[in-house]
Amino acid sequence: MKLCQLWNQFGENSSGNPLQTIVSELRSVLTELENGDFQSRWETAKQIPEFGQPAIAFLVDLLYNNADDPELQWFVVRILGQFNHTDAVMALAQLLQETDDDVAEMAAQMLAQIGPQSVDALAVLIESSPSRVLVVSALSQMQDAVIVPLLLKVVADVEVSVRLKVMETLSRFHDPQIIPTLLQGLADLSAKVRQAAIAGISYRADLFQEHHHDPVALIQPFLNDLNVQVCQAAALALGRLGTNAATQALCTTASAKNVPIPLKLTIVQALGQISNDQSVQVLQKLWPRANSSLQVVDDEDQTLAEAIVKALALNRQADRSTQALIYCLHHQPTSDPALKKTIASALGQLADLQAIPELLQLLGTPDRGVRLHAIAALKQIAPDYAYSKLQVLAEDPNVEQDVRDGIAIALQEW
Repeated sequence: MKLCQLWNQFGENSSGNPLQTIVSELRSVLTELENGDFQSRWETAKQIPEFGQPAIAFLVDLLYNNADDPELQWFVVRILGQFNHTDAVMALAQLLQETDDDVAEMAAQMLAQIGPQSVDALAVLIESSPSRVLVVSALSQMQDAVIVPLLLKVVADVEVSVRLKVMETLSRFHDPQIIPTLLQGLADLSAKVRQAAIAGISYRADLFQEHHHDPVALIQPFLNDLNVQVCQAAALALGRLGTNAATQALCTTASAKNVPIPLKLTIVQALGQISNDQSVQVLQKLWPRANSSLQVVDDEDQTLAEAIVKALALNRQADRSTQALIYCLHHQPTSDPALKKTIASALGQLADLQAIPELLQLLGTPDRGVRLHAIAALKQIAPDYAYSKLQVLAEDPNVEQDVRDGIAIALQEW
């Protein structure tokens, strides 16, 4: 129906009625929306929902009679999304069936915003619409479990983007129906889909265990996937699981020969996330060290060492992590001051008193940056105790000169 016919219809039905005044005002606002520039449309769009349900018919007419003005369509779609009404839902769903442009993308967002009332309309489109990606995207933004059986219909879709979105969305639900889908995702030819399936299993580990599946056993093989990003996803998933079996799986892979450094770094990150005694032991075991003064330490070893220090600093087992960091301090793969500074900062972050003697010794390092990091760490751990200790050592003639020099600087900086 043309817009002018709609105006006439409302006018005929509302002569002598206050509704006629409302329709007149709505006509003025919609005309401004139709003819205005972007800023004007932005302000006008805020007013239209106040007119309520009578505005829907006019908005739908504007939507389908202005295909040559996608900006206007975009605004109309945003407005329709604010009406929780069947006519608005049907208009937005129809748009998804006909196009896959920016306007359709906004329509998908609005259908998601409307929520469960739009599910029936989307269910019709999910298997046949050329915009299945947008349909799935709209469904994925809803938190209601009613979307689960709909998404299960497209788990084997030819489009990778559809399978990926389905995998990511289903992982949010504690529903036994998703188990076969995530298992199927592990065998997907797309690396991104495999990553999503791996992550989903880790997030729903309790669900898999309830149905007699071992999440670690399912995920561990993917530490050796041909795609390194899948391997990294598996490492992070095992880190989320945080069990002894998961820790051992990470250790086995990290200790193998020819492990790509990106994967090894991700494993270190995962071990830091696990944050228990076993993970600390593994991190210490992975610490790179030079066997002789003649051995050349490459950049990868330096990067790995820094990553291990950061992982230990995040560990909740402060006592055990501090001991591991002290070990790292005494077995550095390089004399680069940067690593000493990183270790000093990590010891300060853990705030364990057993680190104070080591930090006092670091004050004897000629590098001023190392000394300043050691001072900052001492202040973090126990400022009063550390200051009194510095004063005592400053008067001790048996303290090595380099350390005495560092102590003097510390007292000045305090």
